[in-house]
Amino acid sequence: MKKKKQKQKVKMNVSDPIPSDLLMDIFSRVPAKSIFRFRCLSKFWRSTLGLPYFTELFLTKSLARPRLLFAIQVGKELLFFSSPQPQNPADNSTLVATPYNMSFPRKYQVDIRTTLSGQVFLYEWQRKEWLICNPVTGESSTITLPEVKAKGSVRRCYVGYDQINKQFKVLCTTWSHNGEANTHRVLTLGSSGKPLWRSIECNINISRHKGAHYVAGEICINGVVYCGAHYIEGSCMMVCFDFCSEIFSFIKIDEGVLRGTLVNYKGKLGVLGKDKYQLMLWVLEEDAGKHKWSKSLCVGSRIRLFERIGDNFHILGMTGAGEIVLRPHRSKHFYIVYYNIERDTFTRVNIQGFEQFKDPNITPRTFLDYVENIKLL
Repeated sequence: MKKKKQKQKVKMNVSDPIPSDLLMDIFSRVPAKSIFRFRCLSKFWRSTLGLPYFTELFLTKSLARPRLLFAIQVGKELLFFSSPQPQNPADNSTLVATPYNMSFPRKYQVDIRTTLSGQVFLYEWQRKEWLICNPVTGESSTITLPEVKAKGSVRRCYVGYDQINKQFKVLCTTWSHNGEANTHRVLTLGSSGKPLWRSIECNINISRHKGAHYVAGEICINGVVYCGAHYIEGSCMMVCFDFCSEIFSFIKIDEGVLRGTLVNYKGKLGVLGKDKYQLMLWVLEEDAGKHKWSKSLCVGSRIRLFERIGDNFHILGMTGAGEIVLRPHRSKHFYIVYYNIERDTFTRVNIQGFEQFKDPNITPRTFLDYVENIKLL
């Protein structure tokens, strides 16, 4: 009788299985490298951790823990490294950049155009092809864009993310040197079937003029790509394209904004620029459908800038918390500087992990707010 009672007691101590929703939530909080190890445990875990629901959940959780992404050209390869992006970093603290198991051979003369939702988009100049890669998974793919038949002699493509339909899209704009012929087309990446261009109407002719100053690069914020400055009907305007609605819009810009760098300021379009050794910030404010640029002085002293980061520096962008991140053009030791606008403080963060590369001219290209994604497209 005693043995039977003991066996019955053992059965009562067996815990119930952990609910699948709770398991999904737990695994979505671990590093991406751990997910790939867990997938190797069994067919069940490979299937479970590969479900679309889980990959989307992991991406959502990753948004709350952004990282720094580093791309570095070494010899015949393009390598990727990453480190956690510090929140409220301590001055003279140190981060360690760890490599991703991915590289591109030298035969690809690539230029990194943008990073979106964990994907890195590159352009190969010789073949005029787009490449997409995911440093986390080590996967890559060539994007073969259909031929564009248009009178325009200049072609420019922009990549964006449709947050509503969760789709990557490409905007292709062509124009002639005299600005008379404009065509605009969009296609969706990763869709089933052969990718096809869709014509997009734009009621304003977009032109470029030689000798004009343009805002550096382009940036995609909340599904809208801002494509720098153009002269439109006699005024300098910024071209905006919403990848969700696939509609163009235009924003008139002030003269002082022209020579700045586009940044994401807490979900708003911002422009950072130097003005006689001062660091200025312009932020686009919307009031009843009208656009207005607000201007503020971030750092007004050349001495303070020089003491912290040197006379020449590069603006990397802004973090989600609204801190400006800067990098010196030349330095024996690789580091970045965070500038907190509200507290008016500088914080130096040293980056380790590149000591193996002896060439002092090798400087990693740095991307802020990188989000790990465990799938390609």
